[in-house]
Amino acid sequence: MSTATTTALSERREAAAKVLREILERMGIEAEVSAFDDGERIFLDAHGAESGLIIGKKGATLDALQYIINRIISKKPNDGPGVVVDAEGYRGRREDSLADLARRLADKAVKSGRPVPVEPMNPHDRRIVHVTLADHPGVRTESDGEGLFRRVVIYPKARADQTAP
Repeated sequence: MSTATTTALSERREAAAKVLREILERMGIEAEVSAFDDGERIFLDAHGAESGLIIGKKGATLDALQYIINRIISKKPNDGPGVVVDAEGYRGRREDSLADLARRLADKAVKSGRPVPVEPMNPHDRRIVHVTLADHPGVRTESDGEGLFRRVVIYPKARADQTAP
């Protein structure tokens, strides 16, 4: 990575962290914000006594903060690295929880031989379910529905001993 690119990334990272700090301050939430990057994305982590308020129900407030910060610091779509907003490692825990749920529901679909719908979720969460089960030998996944009601449905694959000759 060139020095100019590194400097631009560093400036963008600091700008994103400043915006998050200002938003949290205006929300009346006391939190520390740390910022780092992996060269492709900028990660902001807010931590403090009120991190539950920052996370919101099923990460909804985090998603909203992430969207707003990306809109503020990006002049045009795909303008530099995206920003991921997290609080107290919530996103990693949520990902693990969704992967576990997906595996349990896949087992249920295989045992029952019937499709199993997952609760409606945002595109990122649906992707975690799809990716988790992509190589599962007994099921396939599809998204179904529109907008806020879009969900993943886990379908059992037909077993060889059930297929007609």
